[in-house]
Amino acid sequence: MELKERIIENASELFFRNGIRSMTMSDIANGLGISKRTLYEVFRDKEELLEECLNYYHAKADREIEQLTRNSDNVIDTMIRLYARNFFQMLEAGKLLVNDLKKYYSHLYRKIEKKRNDDVCIFIPLFEKGVEQGLIRDDVNFEVMLWLLKIQFDAVLNEHTIPTGKYSAHQFLQAIIRNFLRGIATPLGNERIDRLMENYKEDYEIKI
Repeated sequence: MELKERIIENASELFFRNGIRSMTMSDIANGLGISKRTLYEVFRDKEELLEECLNYYHAKADREIEQLTRNSDNVIDTMIRLYARNFFQMLEAGKLLVNDLKKYYSHLYRKIEKKRNDDVCIFIPLFEKGVEQGLIRDDVNFEVMLWLLKIQFDAVLNEHTIPTGKYSAHQFLQAIIRNFLRGIATPLGNERIDRLMENYKEDYEIKI
């Protein structure tokens, strides 16, 4: 693995675990076992490194989506894996990271939001395939449903919109995924959901 790739991979883990503001270039260099000078030879500053890390994260997510879509037996299987893996990863990324982006790197946050908005409809071909398989209803406006799904997940990341003292964010995410998938699935699709969730609920802490 090249030095630049190794730096991005390790720095990404640190940013997602600890937030952005608390991490210095010295911390990142020490975590990699390299000198700060070497780090600055590869990246001009923390902002440049952060942007590369965000690009790395999105590219990795896109590859995972492509792989899951290719390897899943059917659309229901693909959607459960995608929502279980990607949205819970989004939660694990932490509110600290999101808040730091909004407050200190607003231009990067706007760039991420634009990509998320552009990608909202990425799953429509998958849903259309599910209609052909008899697993997804054919009377659903998929674009509207996907925008509603995004809005709900954004709300979970906003600590002021949900009573996190009473319920965990995971509980809200479980309910959102459950209602979304069951709402667009046919009776046959819901039977498939029940069978698949017996396999996935331990791994992803989900009960759909």
